[in-house]
Amino acid sequence: MKTFRFALSVAAVFCGALTAQERIAIKAGRILPVSGPAIEGGVILIHQGKIEAVGKNVTIPAGVKIIDASTKVVVPGLVEAHSMRGMDQVNETNPNVPFLSVIDAIDPSQEYFEECRRQGITTIAVVPGNATMFGGQAAIVKPTGSIVEDMIVKKAVGMKISLRPTADRNRMGHVAAIRKELDAARDSLASPPKKDSVSPSAPAPKPAESRPPTASNDEDTQPRRPRGGGGRPGGFSEQPDAALVREALTKLLKGEMISYVYCDLAMDVPQALNLIKEYKLKAVLVLSQDCYKAVKQIAAAKLPVVLDSTLAFWEADARTGQERQVVVPKVFRDAGVPVMFQVTGIAAGTLFRAPSLPPTIGTNYLWYQAATAVKYGTPADEALQAITLRSAQALGVGESVGSIESGKNADLAILTGDPLKLDTWVDKTLIGGKVVYERENDRKLKSLLKPD
Repeated sequence: MKTFRFALSVAAVFCGALTAQERIAIKAGRILPVSGPAIEGGVILIHQGKIEAVGKNVTIPAGVKIIDASTKVVVPGLVEAHSMRGMDQVNETNPNVPFLSVIDAIDPSQEYFEECRRQGITTIAVVPGNATMFGGQAAIVKPTGSIVEDMIVKKAVGMKISLRPTADRNRMGHVAAIRKELDAARDSLASPPKKDSVSPSAPAPKPAESRPPTASNDEDTQPRRPRGGGGRPGGFSEQPDAALVREALTKLLKGEMISYVYCDLAMDVPQALNLIKEYKLKAVLVLSQDCYKAVKQIAAAKLPVVLDSTLAFWEADARTGQERQVVVPKVFRDAGVPVMFQVTGIAAGTLFRAPSLPPTIGTNYLWYQAATAVKYGTPADEALQAITLRSAQALGVGESVGSIESGKNADLAILTGDPLKLDTWVDKTLIGGKVVYERENDRKLKSLLKPD
């Protein structure tokens, strides 16, 4: 009996140790939840990758691993609402490919994802580029994992629709082509084909025995590229199958995906808003710097907005010829339009955040974009919200990321000082309660900052 009791007590201690190991407590000098006021000297308790409790008087259970951030600031992991990076290239050469997915082009080994962890970015919407018509399907990913499947949060979250004309069209023809495809998809919803019918444009299915073995069960649902050099370089040798196009676009019309609608010029904005209204699209506007001129129409539409990476620039007044500075975040804020930010992209040799970098390189960094808005009058808490909770809500993942609240994912950035300040560094980044970046172990950063 004594032996049995001893065994039970050992098992209880062992189980208690396992439970404790599943928990992490962050003792923070300051917590900026984004969804509420700052907490001075607070604690974030993490259990199985989720935030279990956050506050000033949170009790830390015995045996829990503690991260001492008592001199640091903890913020939610940053959310990049529109990124064209992380893929082997930003656009498929055929502009009408709504059935393609960025999942097939994401390269987990790209330094971009390493840089995201270094910046405290924990959630990314990877979206096809703007040189397209229907550019393919976006996905939400985490910047960690050795294979794409480990990174995916949400597949087919959105689709890029660009109002920038492709090389062989003017704006009138480009918009007409967009309408033609959306009309065809809407018609197919109104009168779906019978089960026994076969689309005249769809290829006849091959017998099962004639198909080569595949590594993926999904391969037969994906368009196949030609072997050899037919058609456009890197593209399809023929026009995409109409049935595949319609099937993908019906997801937009049913509201199952976000429409990332890119406007290249201010004149594109009314066309974009007409398309969104007519086809009842769930849309996010992705705007060039010229689109500030259409801010009144944008404000009236009350849609999520992603600004161009150039937030302040000089231009000549059309009437007087005098140079004037345009501060895009201020224009939109004065009009009552909440905005989100995007970056230009990371060039070789500019992968690290350092105070000595020239301003033009700063636009490669999401925190810098928010800090630029603060420089021109946006309140700091509003700018931080733009790269956390607001972006998460626009992507439809606000219930799990974007703020520090009980029940949300423990995606956090521990900073050496106030966010959006030039001399602040990311000390640690956590995704799902796991530390995925530590500045003290960042060999590349140490090499960069090492004295000559």
